[in-house]
Amino acid sequence: MAASLTDRTTFGGLATGLDTNALLEGLLSLERAPLATLNTRRAEIDNQRSLMRELNSRLVALREAAQELDNRNSTGSDFSTDEEFLRYSASTSDDDIVTVSAGVGASPGEIDVTVKQIASNSRRFSEIFDSATNATVLSEGEVFTITLPNGDAEAVPPVEPTEISIEPDEDSGDLSLQALRDQINADPGNGGTVRADVLQLSEDEFRLVLTSTGTGASNELNVSGPITIDEDLTQEARNSVVSVFGQDIDRDTNLIDDILPGITIRLRGESQSIDPDNPIGTLPQGATEEEAETFFALPRVAERITVEVDVEEVAAGLEAFATAYNEVQDFIDNQFRFNETTNESGPLSGDSTLRSVQSQLRGLVSRGYEFSQNPNNPFAPSGPNASGGTISGIGLELESGGRLSLDRTRLEEALAEDAFSVREFLTGLNRDPNNPADAIDPNNSEEEPDLFDEGFASAFSIGLEQLVRSGDGALANRDQAFADRLSDFDDSIERFESRLALREETLIARFSNLEQIVSGLQGQQSFLSGL
Repeated sequence: MAASLTDRTTFGGLATGLDTNALLEGLLSLERAPLATLNTRRAEIDNQRSLMRELNSRLVALREAAQELDNRNSTGSDFSTDEEFLRYSASTSDDDIVTVSAGVGASPGEIDVTVKQIASNSRRFSEIFDSATNATVLSEGEVFTITLPNGDAEAVPPVEPTEISIEPDEDSGDLSLQALRDQINADPGNGGTVRADVLQLSEDEFRLVLTSTGTGASNELNVSGPITIDEDLTQEARNSVVSVFGQDIDRDTNLIDDILPGITIRLRGESQSIDPDNPIGTLPQGATEEEAETFFALPRVAERITVEVDVEEVAAGLEAFATAYNEVQDFIDNQFRFNETTNESGPLSGDSTLRSVQSQLRGLVSRGYEFSQNPNNPFAPSGPNASGGTISGIGLELESGGRLSLDRTRLEEALAEDAFSVREFLTGLNRDPNNPADAIDPNNSEEEPDLFDEGFASAFSIGLEQLVRSGDGALANRDQAFADRLSDFDDSIERFESRLALREETLIARFSNLEQIVSGLQGQQSFLSGL
């Protein structure tokens, strides 16, 4: 006996001399032919599904590239809180005085800034002690207190002002200068706002040095207790003072990001006197209000801040979009392209969804865009009889092969002409919610009015979202249709294999029966021959 194709035993033609296995294989191969066709067709559907998923991935990448330009939130329902298209570069006339960076909300142009005073921290020097470790500077029962007015009652949660209180007890004993330093730095009330150091002046001269780690008047050190502070060495905490558009502004830091939207200024030095032979110097410690007013009124050299649109960064975003768009078009064209060697087109060549996607993309890049609320946008005109602007106005060129490319020269010209209108062309514009008549579909007056004029990038984002959205997007529905067809094929294959297994069992039984009949006849023949 031998094993069959279904691992069942068969008789090997001992009586008949027939090759039972070969006969079974031949008969079953004939009956298996439709199963091979089913498996081949299933593999074709599975391949089409894989290709459609690849298209979906490419479209998701294209949608993300469009969302990097559209300045809309993730749902497309409102403007983004972060700038997604315009990028800026910033420079100053003297980096030794002030440095600058520009980001979201900045406006291109030049600004004159005069740094009249940089913010500083507070510092206190103690009297001189002859030892850092042996001499007692604070005894049991004495209290040494350091406070800073750096609280913020309006913060959430409120911030309490710094208060450090050092009082030796029986456990700690009298404190040396070094021990006092250590307790100040480790005190729970410190929180890193005060740094204590022991400064050695000579072999037997030591001072305690207290420094506020933050700058500005709110970090002014107040010290009380038995240790004498050398008033001649006191350094007061000061706010920075900077003049912008002729207005003096003070802050408690040298890193200022709340004077001009999108612009962060770092103060590094103070502007010099207009007359180099008469340096201004710095405001003396303990100056009166009148002396401070006179000091800040002294003429100084203004530092020029220049903010420009970063064409390279803007171009990179548009080029990323063009690349993603071209990759989708390449994929679609490869499906439609006829292969003369195999005399076949791609597996999705006749797919209606694929043609619909291609048509939608071509429509988005070739249509005109206009804004009912802003007829003055030079890149999307919407005046009388205007059809709106196309993407070529901002440097995106639709080539003869249906691919996109970026004309850097045209982009630079558009940005120089009006960078914000270029952004508006990509983003779109909200219509007036108080006058939505122009947003109502005349063919469906009961429909909610569309209060948003789509720009190029936002139209792409919204359009592609309908295609690639999980669950109910066009490609998700197409993928489900593929899944249903594959499931049907799996059911058909399973039923066919069950029928084939039964057929094999039937053939095995018949051949076994034949062997038994022939064996019996052969036995009778032997008996009769022996008579």
